[in-house]
Amino acid sequence: MYDMEVRTITEVEIDPNLIQSGDFLALMRMDGSGPMIMYGAGSAVSHNTVALRFDGELYICESQGGSFWPISGI
Repeated sequence: MYDMEVRTITEVEIDPNLIQSGDFLALMRMDGSGPMIMYGAGSAVSHNTVALRFDGELYICESQGGSFWPISGI
């Protein structure tokens, strides 16, 4: 079981210049199929993304099936 602590911080600002290609971002969604994914995987993470830089521009890339979001693919 995963005990979640109550947080008073609701937003965190991160300097985009600190994010590099290959940085992994783990997400925990407590709605939709997120809790079922976490339970089945034995994880506190329900979705993954990766940061990639192309020609100095930062992109956050993900792959998903479109069951929650309106767009499927990468």
